[in-house]
Amino acid sequence: MKRRDFIQITATGACAAVYAQKPRRRPNVIVLYTDDQKMDSFGFINGKAHTPNIDRLAKEGAYFSNAYATSSVCSPSRYSCLTGQYASRCSGDDFKKSTSAEGMTKVLWNMDIAENEWTFPKVMQANGYKTGMIGKWHVGLTGKYGHRKEVPNKNPADPETKAVLKYNQELYCKDIADRGFDYVGAAYAGNPNDDKQLIKTGCNVHAAEWQTMHALKFIEENKDQPFVLYYASTLLHVPDPMEDLEGDPRLTPLGLLDKPIEGILPPREDTVKRAKKAGVSGKLIAATWLDDVLGALQDKLKKLNLAEDTIIIYFNDNGTDDSGKGSNYQGGAHVPMIVYWPGVVLPEERKELAANIDIAPTIFDFCGVTPPEDMHLDGLSLKPLTQNKQTDWRESLFLEIGLTRAVVSGDYKYLAFRIPESYLEKPLEERLAEHKATLEKINKSHPWTVGNKMWQIDPEAKYLQMGMAPGGDFMEKLQVSGWPPAPFVNHYYDPDQLFDLKRDPRETTNLATNPEYAAKLEQMKKKMKTHLADMPGTFGDLKPE
Repeated sequence: MKRRDFIQITATGACAAVYAQKPRRRPNVIVLYTDDQKMDSFGFINGKAHTPNIDRLAKEGAYFSNAYATSSVCSPSRYSCLTGQYASRCSGDDFKKSTSAEGMTKVLWNMDIAENEWTFPKVMQANGYKTGMIGKWHVGLTGKYGHRKEVPNKNPADPETKAVLKYNQELYCKDIADRGFDYVGAAYAGNPNDDKQLIKTGCNVHAAEWQTMHALKFIEENKDQPFVLYYASTLLHVPDPMEDLEGDPRLTPLGLLDKPIEGILPPREDTVKRAKKAGVSGKLIAATWLDDVLGALQDKLKKLNLAEDTIIIYFNDNGTDDSGKGSNYQGGAHVPMIVYWPGVVLPEERKELAANIDIAPTIFDFCGVTPPEDMHLDGLSLKPLTQNKQTDWRESLFLEIGLTRAVVSGDYKYLAFRIPESYLEKPLEERLAEHKATLEKINKSHPWTVGNKMWQIDPEAKYLQMGMAPGGDFMEKLQVSGWPPAPFVNHYYDPDQLFDLKRDPRETTNLATNPEYAAKLEQMKKKMKTHLADMPGTFGDLKPE
C-alpha cells in the first residue's frame, strides 16, 4: 500500500472539522508499544508483510515517517516514552553507577523509574483516568514486594512450578503498579528470554493471547470512564515469534494452561495461513500475529462504541535494520509512528521530526491535562501537527546511546563518538583481561561463537560505540560484524560522522572528512552543542564540563 493511495487531506480535513465539533467525553488512550519491529514488518511501508490493521491505522491516522526512538534499545526507549524525557535524565542508582569519572552518562539497559518519578500514566491517574499496563516493562523493578522465587522443576504443568510462576507474576504486577497503574496484567519484567525461571520451564514465550486477554479485560472494566492503556507487546523481539506461533498455545509465563485461551485472537494456524496466502514467508509471518493484536483491540472498542472516543498511538521501541539496534544509525533509531483518532486526527503523512519523548505531552494535550510543574518534559505535543495547525516545531532532534550522541536536522545527521579519557587510562593488559572475560561469557551463552573470526580477541581492546566492554560485548560485535555486514562498518570508529540522509539513507558514506561539507559539519556540531548544553553530564570536547 502506497501513501499516494491514502485519502486526500482536503476531503478528510472537512470531515475532521465536522467531527471535532461534536461533544465528546474525555478521550481514552491506547499506546501500543511494539518491540524490535523491523521496517519490512510494516506492510504499508514496503508491502512485504501482511498487516492490514496496522496499514489501516496509518492510512486513516497521522503517519510520522520521520520519527525516532531517542535511544535505540528497549529500556531507555521505554523510559523516554513513559516519562517524556531523555533517558540521560534518569536518576536511578544503576544509571548513576555507569557514569564515567568525567561525568559522561552512558544510556544502556541501566534504566529504572523511581517510585516518586512522574510518568504519563501517573499524571493521567491523578487526573481521573484509569490506567493499565500490559506486557513488557523493562524499566527496573525495586523488589519492594519481595524477590522472585526459583521454580522447583522444569515441568510447566506441575502445580508447584505454576504456583512459583504465579507468585513471580504477582510481584512484577505490584511493583509496576506503583509507577502509576491501576491495572497491571500479563507482565514481563524484561524480555521473555531474560527470566531464568521462564527459560527453565519453557515458558519464555510471547503468549500474545494471554497479553491481549488482559488488555481487553481492562478496556471492558473501564468502558464507562476514561482510561489510558499502555500495551507494551513483546512482539517481535526474541524469542523467535515464529516458534511460539507454531508452538503450544497453552504455554504462558504462568505455566501450561489446561486449555488454550480462545476467542481473543484468531487461531494461530489461521494467522499463518492468512500471511502465507498474502505471499508472506519466513519470520515476517509473525508480523501478522502482531497485527491481529491491534485488530482485537479495535474490535473491542467498536463493540463497546468507544472507537471514536479513543486515541491510538503506535510506536516501535527501536529498529533492528542494518544491525543498527543500539546505535544512533537509522537502522536502530528511525522508526514509524502513528497517531490515530477517527474524525479528529487528519489522515496524512507527516514529515516533521517526531519521537517517543512526544508521546506523553501529546496525550496530555489531547486529553486536556496539565502536567505537574515539577515534571520535566523534553518532548512536544504532536496534536497541532495531526490537525494541520500552524505551530512552532523543532528543527533538530537529539539522540543518545552508549558513548555516542547524534543530531538529526533537515536532510542531515551528525553522529559523535567520544570515549571518556578515564576509559583509556586503563592499561592495555587490564582492558585485554576484561575483553577476554567478556568474550568467554559470550562463548558460553552462545556456543556458536566459539572459533568464529568475528569473536576473536581484539589485540587493541578497543571500545565500541555502546561502551559496554573493551573489545565489544555481544550486541556491539553484531553491529560491526553482523549478517549482512552493517553499512556503517567502515566508519564505525570515526569520532565525527556526517550523513546526507536524503542521498544516503543507509549512512554508507561519512562526509565529515570531506572538505566540501566542512561548513555543514560545523553547523551540525553547533546544534549538537546546543542540545548537550541542556542535558546532564559531559561529552568530551563538545561539552567538556
